[in-house]
Amino acid sequence: MLDLLIEGPKSEKLEKLIPEGTKINKIELKGNVLWIDLTNEFIQNHKKGAEAEGRIVYSIVNTMTQLNEVEAVKILVDGKEDCSFSDNALSLKDIFVPKEEAI
Repeated sequence: MLDLLIEGPKSEKLEKLIPEGTKINKIELKGNVLWIDLTNEFIQNHKKGAEAEGRIVYSIVNTMTQLNEVEAVKILVDGKEDCSFSDNALSLKDIFVPKEEAI
């Protein structure tokens, strides 16, 4: 599922949210939290602004929590837990749960 999000939509009418160049380093389920470690391109190549950051993060969170085993998502960047996007509107230090209004 995450690979498909990174790849982006097939239709040109839909917007690709995951930043270009983002790759998956590792995915691990710990209890009911899915830990996703992504490459640095995830925070370096994103569209600027708090709204864009929220849309990127919650596209992942809301998708992955559709799996029965996953209730929350922790995003790491190159193994680091306390990262943020370049304009610091959203920190990745927290564990994220689904959020309807973010998408």
